[in-house]
Amino acid sequence: MVDAGKVKADAIPLDVVRKLTFHKEARVAELLKKHWPKLEGASTAEMQQQMERFAPIAKTEGGVPFEGKKIYMQSCGKCHLLFGEGGRIGPDLTTFKRDDVMRILLNVVNPSAEIREGFESITVVSNDGRTVNGFLADQDNRVVVVRGIDGQNITIARDDIEEIVPSKKSLMPEGLLNNLTDEQIRNLFTYLKISQPLNQ
Repeated sequence: MVDAGKVKADAIPLDVVRKLTFHKEARVAELLKKHWPKLEGASTAEMQQQMERFAPIAKTEGGVPFEGKKIYMQSCGKCHLLFGEGGRIGPDLTTFKRDDVMRILLNVVNPSAEIREGFESITVVSNDGRTVNGFLADQDNRVVVVRGIDGQNITIARDDIEEIVPSKKSLMPEGLLNNLTDEQIRNLFTYLKISQPLNQ
């Protein structure tokens, strides 16, 4: 339908498109290359440009931490804990060296640059062609348990698995700062740098 022009390529989420790369058909690979030429994400050069653009803003003092917390909870907080608030999908950021602005910025701009141990993602391909992405939550000789980005566990019988493919891509999406204003970025990084939880 994308090839016929009935559906726009950018209407399909990239995580769904990436699952198509596991199909072994040459025609599928050809169409993926045609309609999603930048499937692997932003290039290093593009990410370097983003780092240069966002770094002066992220380093600027004077942001409003309470506003930054709202932005954090809407995006980062769905997957990451900070001061006991947020999701439990990605690493807990409370003990992360959050005053190292450039390191945090790198992890936001290029989430796959540094994937912490225990948070490597996998794709499980079933015998009937379905794919499940997430973290390996548990396994034994009968089942594999995958925790998805929504925090839900999916249990798959080993007999139903065709292959388990480790991914070099982080489940964290790229481009999280692209739709934020300079003021919002400043507020977000001001919140990320605080050393104590905010008193509401």
